[in-house]
Amino acid sequence: RWPKSTHVFENVWLPSDGIKTNLSKMASTEASRHFHNASKIHRLIPNDPKDWPEEWNTIFFKEYKRVPKISLPSETTSFDLFGAIEKRKSSREFNRESLTMRELAILLKYSCGQTIPLGNGVWRRAQPSGGARFPIEIYPIIFRSYHDNIPAGAYHYNVKEHCLELLEKKEFNDNEIQSLFMYPYVKNASVAIVMSAIFWRMQNKYGERGYRNILLEAGHIGQNIYLISEALGLKCCAQAGTIDESLEKFLSLDGREESIVYGFAIGK
Repeated sequence: RWPKSTHVFENVWLPSDGIKTNLSKMASTEASRHFHNASKIHRLIPNDPKDWPEEWNTIFFKEYKRVPKISLPSETTSFDLFGAIEKRKSSREFNRESLTMRELAILLKYSCGQTIPLGNGVWRRAQPSGGARFPIEIYPIIFRSYHDNIPAGAYHYNVKEHCLELLEKKEFNDNEIQSLFMYPYVKNASVAIVMSAIFWRMQNKYGERGYRNILLEAGHIGQNIYLISEALGLKCCAQAGTIDESLEKFLSLDGREESIVYGFAIGK
């Protein structure tokens, strides 16, 4: 049985609207209990892929076709995996220094990109995905431009072409960053990696159970980000404190078919 639990929130600072609000109401956990019980159900999946509908055998990619693209170098690096696991930590003290294009390219490719060709246009990816549905999309938000690095702005990571698609070129001030992320230290990072989920990709096959798979996959990518950041000498901190509605509006996501699920602040 689920334990009966409630939480009291008082004097909570809401940076999205800048108003200090007293939330002394009890926050119910009934919705999460309902979700967990609903997602216990497994759909019956035919064993033979020949019996699957076409979309179950199709890997979908999101692409912004009419926006400028920045090709990323296909570079690699080597590091001590066990040492990186031991040293991995959440770092919140950033100095606003920019990541290089090489660092960002390695970070994206080896956290969620295509790694090894398997033939017939199919690639292995850096993260496991239930049924190879790959519902997670990645939006790097680069806060400030430095020298000849990638211009500041909002981007979409095109996995198939290993490139950045420019959604909006923009230099961010501290208040704008604070309107997208709850914690004030994020403004000193170089880049935020924001993950969204396109729910249909996973749930059209696995139903309610697929929602668990989506969140698990976001976690797989997140651990990759931590370990690669450590390998590159970068600082990294996971963000449960994304202000989802503000980010979705900024990135022009509908918040229903595609919605924010996770984020990271990365810098030096």
